[in-house]
Amino acid sequence: MSISIYIESITNGEELVKKLLQDEFGINETNARILFTNLVKPHFDNFKDNTFILAETNYVDKVYRDSYYHYYSSKLHKYKRDSIRLSFFEEAISDTDFFDGAQHDTLQEKYRGFIILRPTDPFIIGRSIVSPHLMKTNNFLICASKFHTTVNGVKFTVKGFPHSSQDTETISCAETSLWAIMEYFSNKYSDYQPVLPSKIIRTLNQVSSERQIPSKGLNIAQMSYALKEFGFGTRIYSKQQYATEFEGLLSCYIESGIPIIVAIDNRHKGGSIGHALLAIGHSKIENSQIDALIPYTTPNATLTAALAVKNINLYDYDAITKDLIFIDDNHSPYQKASIAQPARHYNAEWQNCEITYFIAPLYPKIYLEAYEAKNYVRNFILTGPEPLNNDSQVLLRFYLASSRSFKDAIAKNDSFQEDLKSILIETSMPKFIWVAEVSTRDLIKEKKANGIIIVDATEANIYFNKPLILAAYQDKLILFDEISGNLESNILPLQDFRVFEHNLNDFEL
Repeated sequence: MSISIYIESITNGEELVKKLLQDEFGINETNARILFTNLVKPHFDNFKDNTFILAETNYVDKVYRDSYYHYYSSKLHKYKRDSIRLSFFEEAISDTDFFDGAQHDTLQEKYRGFIILRPTDPFIIGRSIVSPHLMKTNNFLICASKFHTTVNGVKFTVKGFPHSSQDTETISCAETSLWAIMEYFSNKYSDYQPVLPSKIIRTLNQVSSERQIPSKGLNIAQMSYALKEFGFGTRIYSKQQYATEFEGLLSCYIESGIPIIVAIDNRHKGGSIGHALLAIGHSKIENSQIDALIPYTTPNATLTAALAVKNINLYDYDAITKDLIFIDDNHSPYQKASIAQPARHYNAEWQNCEITYFIAPLYPKIYLEAYEAKNYVRNFILTGPEPLNNDSQVLLRFYLASSRSFKDAIAKNDSFQEDLKSILIETSMPKFIWVAEVSTRDLIKEKKANGIIIVDATEANIYFNKPLILAAYQDKLILFDEISGNLESNILPLQDFRVFEHNLNDFEL
């Protein structure tokens, strides 16, 4: 069966999509109009006005085909096995461009990703990767990976985050979140493999006492188990357990460039909603949001006393009030909502939903998780051996990084003083490290810091400063003396430097 190609401006997108739904999926005109209005139009409305669509029929989509052969093909109702692919370009294109090799570089510059339409009405939005460059508003920082695809026979690359709607039968919101996480990590790191719906189902069959399809959704423990089976050292965080630290931990992992599975619900408020989605980034932070930060407080009596006695104001970058960026299978990608109101983009029934849990998919050798790492650094700088000076005003920015990426960024950071740069690059580090940049509210507005603390993310034993690799702040350098096994402090005048910004991607031009 031959593939048909259609090219239209997004202003004619409605007519194109309705025609395709009718001709390819056999959907009547009324339902095609409803499906476009309710499901496709919200995506198109977020795209720039100069967007052009190239539609391809009879497309073999790996995710839908997996669901088709493991589920839909066994039904009496005949489901088509082919999909429609809508590819997007910023600015005009023509069909002759694809057969002219001289135009391929120009086409790549214009290419902005794709959306799959699958024949599972009324849930027709399938696998998609859309570049934030295509969005009318993209003033955010997100986790993103490069994906390779083809359009009309020509190879292209797009950078973004995977998205799909649930079909409610083979994948619910939970399975969709698992698929998207694995799609992202498998394209970014060779340690992981992509998973299809059937593999998620097979994996969960090992711990389920009921059948997995048609899907009834997954609880937080099942999602965490699946990620563990797919190669992660998962950690579950509950709002009830971590209380005032909960939101800061979520922000810390996002700042570390780790997409997080978030569970929201309103059942504790008498509602009936439970939903899973992904938090993959945050909106850009404004100076006014930094000014609004209040000093860090803690139930830890020792730290509270140290803050009071030394008259120190300690600020946590993770406590900045900001919007998170969500991948939500009920909406188009890159939705904005706050931590306190994660369902802001829903109707009134959802507005009292709260984040109750989140799952951090960590590399399995990361044994020191965010809560312990942050507390270790706070204890270190407040209680010694080289505590902060009296009357200090300090802001700490925490994040997880691979030592390889961190050292590469340090080597290329021309604002770093040469002596400290040399020490950092020559210091032995594990595969992953926790970094605390020591700054102030004024400095961080310029994306600068004047101190740094490096902690071993593979060391869970926090006693006797075992996790500490290096600390440099308030004109002092603190290192382990390998002979004595003690910490050694030396004078090292420090200058301001640009902070590390390689965990999240900036798409705003």
